[in-house]
Amino acid sequence: MRRFYWLCLLLPVLNACTGVGVKQPGDENRPAYQERAGLLSVVEEWGLVGKISLDDGDQGGSGKLRWDVKPDHSELDFHGAMGRGAWHLQTGPQGALLKMADGTEQRAESVNELIQDNIGWPVPLDALHWWVRGLAAPGFADNEEIGADGLLVSLLQFGWNVSFTRYDSFEGMELPVRLNATRDDYRVKLAIQRWRMDQGDDPVN
Repeated sequence: MRRFYWLCLLLPVLNACTGVGVKQPGDENRPAYQERAGLLSVVEEWGLVGKISLDDGDQGGSGKLRWDVKPDHSELDFHGAMGRGAWHLQTGPQGALLKMADGTEQRAESVNELIQDNIGWPVPLDALHWWVRGLAAPGFADNEEIGADGLLVSLLQFGWNVSFTRYDSFEGMELPVRLNATRDDYRVKLAIQRWRMDQGDDPVN
């Protein structure tokens, strides 16, 4: 009976001990990551120019992407290889507007739904808005790995495995220039050539 009594006392302690020390890779670097995230969160205007590649395991395409973000709206321009598949996407408080190269226009309240229905790719643009800057999007994220420099290496969020294979310094800020996101057979690759952070100048020289 006495042995059972002591086991009852020890079990909560043992359970507490097993819960301590279960860490994600790079958790000791989280303060540096959070400091960087705080700096980026106050930058309300930014833009990038690069190349995006999309693949669903059967069909794929690539082209040049330009993304300009302001506090109340954003604009994306895509031009496929050899000028094919161009489109312009605007998002804001009134919803999303997609303009295709043939002049047709489509509107929707959800930008992700608009892209899925009209372009055929389940690109999580709301989340990509954060991932592209090397940040986890709002909401639950798993398997976050943070490097010794406080830069996000990889994460799993909304069913997408996202990896950041390269960062470069732009205007004193380390920002991703290579990003890969996969979900089932879908793959999104970004190669960013130019960044603009809270400046009025054009990111393209």
